[in-house]
Amino acid sequence: PQLAAQVEGDVEAMDRLIGDVLTLARGLGHEAVQRVVLSEFCTKLVLSIPGAADKVQVEIVDVTLDVPPGALRRILVNLLENALRYGGDQPVSLRAELEDGRCRIGVLDRGPGIPPDELETVYRPFYRLEASRSVNTGGSGLGLAIVRQLAMAQGWQARLQAREGGGLAAWLEIPLQQAGK
Repeated sequence: PQLAAQVEGDVEAMDRLIGDVLTLARGLGHEAVQRVVLSEFCTKLVLSIPGAADKVQVEIVDVTLDVPPGALRRILVNLLENALRYGGDQPVSLRAELEDGRCRIGVLDRGPGIPPDELETVYRPFYRLEASRSVNTGGSGLGLAIVRQLAMAQGWQARLQAREGGGLAAWLEIPLQQAGK
């Protein structure tokens, strides 16, 4: 039973890796734009991630966006899963605000953060800060590469920054004139 469980875990990890590589290669194609009420979208998204409902605080401004929902979902899932994985037992915030003609959606954690000289490097495919080769402890190294590729394909911007007091803030910026309001 222990060997079977280990093999099953390995197969699931390979399946996730293959899915991530395919997503990166395809960039989710040309998805149709749909009207999204951001607060409802984010609340449903958090509820769909196992264990996130107890740890993620949702603070979303009242805004409706015209965006490809699959791309937005994948970006936010990747950012939230990273925050939950590396943020320890600290709460994670998912917030959105309007600023300078943009909707800024942030995933904020209180984990160890990313060293300043690595904030751009972590977007490279297969790059991982965690040194082991185990996908159980550090993922595949594709999550942030997928975030950056999908954001760029939509004309959005993905940005990482250290948080005052420790942790990481991952921001997705969507221009409002492009996204509808």
